Amino acid sequence: RSMLKMLLDPMGGVVITNDGNCILREVDVSHPTAKSMMELSRAQDEEVGDGTTSVIILAGEMLAVAEPYLRDNNMHPTVIVQAYYRAL
Repeated sequence: RSMLKMLLDPMGGVVITNDGNCILREVDVSHPTAKSMMELSRAQDEEVGDGTTSVIILAGEMLAVAEPYLRDNNMHPTVIVQAYYRAL
């Protein structure tokens, strides 16, 4: 079952899609993390052609799991990245 989304583009036109990458292309963001997520989606679309929504959800969960270590434990981000590499 397709769950289509209706978006307004900057020119006032309507875009109807269920493609996660298409949705992210229409969003204007300034936050560096959000820009990285959009680049991740674009790279996934170019390399594989599918799975853009899945890769965004996975990356978002990885960031959510890492946040308490950054915030509460003052752990350096490179330590967290090394742990993710080791987990692979």
